[in-house]
Amino acid sequence: MNNSLNIVSQLIDYLNQFETEKGEESIDIKDFILWLNGVLFDQYHDVKTAGEENNLNSEITFLLIMQSKHFKMYCKKALQDSEINTPDDYSFLYHLSLVDSYRKMELINIHLLEAPSGIEVLKRLFKKGLIEEFDDKQDKRAKRVKITEKGDDELKKLNPIMLDVYKKMTAEMSFKEKLHIVAFLKAFNNYHLNNYK
Repeated sequence: MNNSLNIVSQLIDYLNQFETEKGEESIDIKDFILWLNGVLFDQYHDVKTAGEENNLNSEITFLLIMQSKHFKMYCKKALQDSEINTPDDYSFLYHLSLVDSYRKMELINIHLLEAPSGIEVLKRLFKKGLIEEFDDKQDKRAKRVKITEKGDDELKKLNPIMLDVYKKMTAEMSFKEKLHIVAFLKAFNNYHLNNYK
Protein backbone atom coordinates (compact mmCIF):
# COMPACT_ATOMS: atom_id res chain seq x y z
CA MET A 1 0.00 0.00 0.00
CA ASN A 2 2.85 2.38 0.89
CA ASN A 3 4.39 1.74 -2.54
CA SER A 4 1.09 2.64 -4.23
CA LEU A 5 0.83 5.87 -2.22
CA ASN A 6 4.41 6.70 -3.11
CA ILE A 7 3.66 6.25 -6.84
CA VAL A 8 0.50 8.39 -6.56
CA SER A 9 2.49 11.09 -4.76
CA GLN A 10 5.15 11.04 -7.51
CA LEU A 11 2.44 11.23 -10.18
CA ILE A 12 0.90 14.29 -8.49
CA ASP A 13 4.31 15.97 -8.38
CA TYR A 14 4.83 15.25 -12.08
CA LEU A 15 1.31 16.49 -12.86
CA ASN A 16 2.03 19.77 -11.05
CA GLN A 17 5.25 20.12 -13.02
CA PHE A 18 3.35 19.42 -16.24
CA GLU A 19 0.73 22.07 -15.37
CA THR A 20 3.46 24.62 -14.63
CA GLU A 21 5.15 24.00 -17.96
CA LYS A 22 2.08 23.63 -20.18
CA GLY A 23 -0.64 25.64 -18.40
CA GLU A 24 -3.85 24.30 -16.85
CA GLU A 25 -5.85 24.65 -20.10
CA SER A 26 -3.48 22.25 -21.86
CA ILE A 27 -4.05 19.26 -19.56
CA ASP A 28 -4.79 16.12 -21.56
CA ILE A 29 -4.03 12.58 -20.39
CA LYS A 30 -2.34 11.60 -23.69
CA ASP A 31 -0.17 14.72 -23.68
CA PHE A 32 0.71 14.10 -20.02
CA ILE A 33 1.72 10.48 -20.68
CA LEU A 34 3.93 11.50 -23.62
CA TRP A 35 5.48 14.29 -21.57
CA LEU A 36 6.06 11.98 -18.59
CA ASN A 37 7.66 9.34 -20.81
CA GLY A 38 10.07 11.96 -22.13
CA VAL A 39 10.91 13.23 -18.63
CA LEU A 40 11.54 9.75 -17.22
CA PHE A 41 13.61 8.71 -20.23
CA ASP A 42 15.71 11.88 -19.98
CA GLN A 43 16.25 11.30 -16.26
CA TYR A 44 17.41 7.74 -16.88
CA HIS A 45 19.58 8.84 -19.77
CA ASP A 46 21.28 11.47 -17.61
CA VAL A 47 22.17 9.06 -14.78
CA LYS A 48 23.15 5.99 -16.79
CA THR A 49 26.74 4.90 -16.42
CA ALA A 50 29.05 2.89 -18.66
CA GLY A 51 28.39 -0.07 -16.35
CA GLU A 52 24.64 0.24 -16.80
CA GLU A 53 25.03 0.38 -20.58
CA ASN A 54 27.29 -2.70 -20.49
CA ASN A 55 24.60 -4.49 -18.46
CA LEU A 56 21.99 -3.54 -21.06
CA ASN A 57 24.24 -4.79 -23.88
CA SER A 58 24.66 -8.11 -22.06
CA GLU A 59 20.95 -8.44 -21.34
CA ILE A 60 19.94 -7.68 -24.95
CA THR A 61 22.45 -10.24 -26.26
CA PHE A 62 21.31 -12.87 -23.76
CA LEU A 63 17.63 -12.31 -24.63
CA LEU A 64 18.35 -12.62 -28.37
CA ILE A 65 20.22 -15.89 -27.74
CA MET A 66 17.28 -17.16 -25.68
CA GLN A 67 14.89 -16.35 -28.55
CA SER A 68 17.03 -18.51 -30.83
CA LYS A 69 16.82 -21.37 -28.32
CA HIS A 70 13.03 -20.99 -28.02
CA PHE A 71 12.75 -21.11 -31.81
CA LYS A 72 14.80 -24.31 -31.99
CA MET A 73 12.65 -25.96 -29.30
CA TYR A 74 9.40 -25.02 -31.08
CA CYS A 75 10.81 -26.26 -34.39
CA LYS A 76 11.97 -29.57 -32.93
CA LYS A 77 8.41 -30.31 -31.83
CA ALA A 78 6.83 -28.97 -35.03
CA LEU A 79 9.11 -31.00 -37.32
CA GLN A 80 9.12 -34.28 -35.38
CA ASP A 81 6.80 -36.07 -37.84
CA SER A 82 8.21 -34.53 -41.01
CA GLU A 83 10.88 -35.49 -43.54
CA ILE A 84 13.16 -32.75 -42.24
CA ASN A 85 14.70 -32.28 -38.82
CA THR A 86 16.04 -28.78 -38.30
CA PRO A 87 15.08 -25.12 -38.84
CA ASP A 88 17.92 -24.85 -41.38
CA ASP A 89 16.52 -27.80 -43.36
CA TYR A 90 13.15 -26.04 -43.54
CA SER A 91 14.67 -22.66 -44.37
CA PHE A 92 16.82 -24.09 -47.18
CA LEU A 93 13.77 -25.78 -48.65
CA TYR A 94 11.65 -22.65 -48.26
CA HIS A 95 14.21 -20.42 -49.99
CA LEU A 96 14.54 -22.91 -52.85
CA SER A 97 10.76 -22.79 -53.33
CA LEU A 98 11.02 -19.05 -54.12
CA VAL A 99 13.46 -19.37 -57.06
CA ASP A 100 14.30 -21.70 -59.94
CA SER A 101 17.61 -22.66 -58.29
CA TYR A 102 20.57 -21.47 -56.24
CA ARG A 103 24.25 -22.18 -56.38
CA LYS A 104 25.09 -24.28 -53.33
CA MET A 105 27.31 -21.63 -51.76
CA GLU A 106 24.75 -18.89 -52.47
CA LEU A 107 22.17 -20.74 -50.41
CA ILE A 108 24.65 -21.49 -47.65
CA ASN A 109 25.77 -17.84 -47.47
CA ILE A 110 22.16 -16.61 -47.24
CA HIS A 111 21.90 -18.63 -44.02
CA LEU A 112 25.25 -17.41 -42.65
CA LEU A 113 26.49 -20.97 -42.25
CA GLU A 114 30.01 -22.29 -42.55
CA ALA A 115 30.47 -24.32 -45.75
CA PRO A 116 30.71 -27.75 -44.01
CA SER A 117 27.51 -27.13 -42.00
CA GLY A 118 25.64 -25.92 -45.08
CA ILE A 119 26.82 -28.89 -47.15
CA GLU A 120 25.47 -31.23 -44.44
CA VAL A 121 22.03 -29.60 -44.70
CA LEU A 122 22.09 -30.01 -48.48
CA LYS A 123 23.19 -33.66 -48.18
CA ARG A 124 20.26 -34.42 -45.85
CA LEU A 125 17.75 -32.80 -48.21
CA PHE A 126 19.29 -34.51 -51.26
CA LYS A 127 19.32 -37.95 -49.58
CA LYS A 128 15.59 -37.63 -48.84
CA GLY A 129 14.80 -36.58 -52.42
CA LEU A 130 13.64 -33.10 -51.40
CA ILE A 131 16.18 -31.32 -53.62
CA GLU A 132 18.26 -32.18 -56.67
CA GLU A 133 21.57 -30.81 -57.87
CA PHE A 134 22.90 -30.09 -61.36
CA ASP A 135 25.83 -28.37 -63.08
CA ASP A 136 25.95 -24.60 -63.26
CA LYS A 137 26.08 -23.67 -66.97
CA GLN A 138 28.00 -20.45 -66.26
CA ASP A 139 30.55 -21.97 -63.89
CA LYS A 140 31.57 -25.59 -64.44
CA ARG A 141 33.13 -25.75 -60.96
CA ALA A 142 29.85 -24.84 -59.24
CA LYS A 143 26.75 -26.92 -58.56
CA ARG A 144 23.20 -25.64 -58.41
CA VAL A 145 20.32 -27.03 -56.37
CA LYS A 146 16.57 -26.84 -56.78
CA ILE A 147 13.55 -28.13 -54.94
CA THR A 148 11.93 -31.34 -56.20
CA GLU A 149 8.23 -32.11 -56.47
CA LYS A 150 8.55 -34.19 -53.30
CA GLY A 151 10.25 -31.27 -51.57
CA ASP A 152 7.49 -28.92 -52.70
CA ASP A 153 4.83 -31.29 -51.36
CA GLU A 154 6.63 -31.57 -48.02
CA LEU A 155 6.94 -27.79 -47.79
CA LYS A 156 3.21 -27.33 -48.41
CA LYS A 157 2.51 -29.63 -45.45
CA LEU A 158 5.00 -27.83 -43.23
CA ASN A 159 4.13 -24.21 -44.01
CA PRO A 160 0.98 -24.07 -41.82
CA ILE A 161 2.88 -25.78 -38.98
CA MET A 162 5.73 -23.27 -39.22
CA LEU A 163 3.28 -20.37 -39.33
CA ASP A 164 2.10 -21.58 -35.93
CA VAL A 165 5.72 -21.60 -34.72
CA TYR A 166 6.17 -18.00 -35.92
CA LYS A 167 2.98 -17.01 -34.12
CA LYS A 168 4.29 -18.53 -30.86
CA MET A 169 7.58 -16.68 -31.32
CA THR A 170 5.80 -13.31 -31.40
CA ALA A 171 4.32 -14.02 -27.96
CA GLU A 172 0.92 -12.49 -28.73
CA MET A 173 2.37 -9.04 -29.33
CA SER A 174 0.10 -6.42 -30.85
CA PHE A 175 0.49 -5.49 -34.52
CA LYS A 176 2.10 -2.19 -33.50
CA GLU A 177 4.59 -3.98 -31.24
CA LYS A 178 5.46 -6.35 -34.08
CA LEU A 179 6.17 -3.41 -36.39
CA HIS A 180 8.44 -1.86 -33.75
CA ILE A 181 10.41 -5.03 -33.09
CA VAL A 182 10.83 -5.68 -36.84
CA ALA A 183 12.30 -2.17 -37.22
CA PHE A 184 14.76 -2.75 -34.35
CA LEU A 185 15.77 -6.23 -35.52
CA LYS A 186 16.27 -5.05 -39.11
CA ALA A 187 18.62 -2.36 -37.79
CA PHE A 188 20.50 -5.04 -35.80
CA ASN A 189 20.67 -7.36 -38.80
CA ASN A 190 21.83 -4.66 -41.23
CA TYR A 191 24.53 -3.51 -38.81
CA HIS A 192 25.94 -7.02 -38.45
CA LEU A 193 25.71 -7.82 -42.17
CA ASN A 194 27.62 -4.62 -42.98
CA ASN A 195 30.28 -5.43 -40.40
CA TYR A 196 30.91 -8.91 -41.84
CA LYS A 197 32.12 -7.39 -45.09
